[in-house]
Amino acid sequence: MKDILIVSYECDRIGNYFKLCNQNLQDFIKFKQFNMNIHCTHNMNNRESLHSKLEEFSDDYIVSIYAHGEDDRIKNNENEDLINISDARTHYNNAIVYSTACYSANKLGVQMHAYNCKLFFGYIKKSYIVSMYKDTFIELDNFALKEILDNSNIDPTLLCEKINSIFDNRIEEMKKINLMVAPFIMHNKESYKIYKNQKEYPS
Repeated sequence: MKDILIVSYECDRIGNYFKLCNQNLQDFIKFKQFNMNIHCTHNMNNRESLHSKLEEFSDDYIVSIYAHGEDDRIKNNENEDLINISDARTHYNNAIVYSTACYSANKLGVQMHAYNCKLFFGYIKKSYIVSMYKDTFIELDNFALKEILDNSNIDPTLLCEKINSIFDNRIEEMKKINLMVAPFIMHNKESYKIYKNQKEYPS
């Protein structure tokens, strides 16, 4: 991968959580010394400016978005479309698109992968966080993308195995710390979806 665009937004309900996810990912890329260009924004993009930025990239790039979503769109902090289903046929050619936005792997993820992007990661249900344990939820939200950065050709089945393993470990750890939080982690584990090679994982 030559380029990664990391986009995040502030949220009244979860504060700086998305920004912390953004920073955690940047720190990982710098620590691993990947030979790639990091393009980062926070509370800045709208749909038009994002499309304009994408025109600078080759086919070998990642777009990672920390924001809210619906079945057919991802939204910025003004509740405006950042990505919507009509973009499936016109943008994100051969890109990896990664988002923790709620519901984004439903209609949006299916259509984006069907037409253009070579991998889409998102959630088919609501994605939960518990503010008292932000570090755990950030780790899990970014885990799959870090694995992809380590190996962009990773087999999706193997990737799912790794994701499920880290979720299971954190669930068991959380049961010993705060039993009430473990079900939220389980819910997120059961909510992620990956689309690659015209297939969905886990199936």
